[in-house]
Amino acid sequence: MSMLGRCYLDPGDRLSGRRTPPERVTVLQQWRGTSRQHPPAERPAWLHWHHQPKSGPRNVLVRRPSGAAEVIPSPRRLRRPPEGTPHA
Repeated sequence: MSMLGRCYLDPGDRLSGRRTPPERVTVLQQWRGTSRQHPPAERPAWLHWHHQPKSGPRNVLVRRPSGAAEVIPSPRRLRRPPEGTPHA
């Protein structure tokens, strides 16, 4: 299921500062890990791993109401808005 174009609430964090109330953001682009449908990029022949490296955090590019774009870690920060709230 794609997150692209959906609205989420961003409560902020310790580094960027808490937002009360949470700010509504729109997802523009999401980082996608490797899978059968999306295999990893080709590696140089000299590079040998003993095991496949684990995928990193899932990051998304969001647009804030001010028009600014920012990359944030989605699973730890973005929250779904309550049911019945109007979409921006």
